[in-house]
Amino acid sequence: MKRILAMVFVTSFGMALAGTAYAQTAQTPPKAPPGGTMESESTHKQTGPGPNTKEKSKMVVGVVKKYEAGKKIVVTGPKNKDYSFDLDENAGVAGDIAVGEKVKVTYSKSDSGQKVTTVALYEAKASHSK
Repeated sequence: MKRILAMVFVTSFGMALAGTAYAQTAQTPPKAPPGGTMESESTHKQTGPGPNTKEKSKMVVGVVKKYEAGKKIVVTGPKNKDYSFDLDENAGVAGDIAVGEKVKVTYSKSDSGQKVTTVALYEAKASHSK
């Protein structure tokens, strides 16, 4: 009887540990200050059952300096630094993007080489403070 209980305990504990490999913490994406610009980078690693994966992400809020539809966008972000993104067939562009507009560009690249870029007009949401 003790062996059965011990096996049940060890199996349950092992399953609980395996479940934590899938757990991901939800993070609230940072927001640019009203009228401001921002840049952030992150790396996400997935380990456990199945293939191990790694994905790098970058997000920039800034003003469009140069825009060639379907080819390239250059955005001026924090500290007047220019960020350049290629707009290939995996890029999604929402809205009427033009030089001088404030945009949010999100770029991600997986370790398998898959790249995704999205560009959208940026509107700072007013904070509600009490």
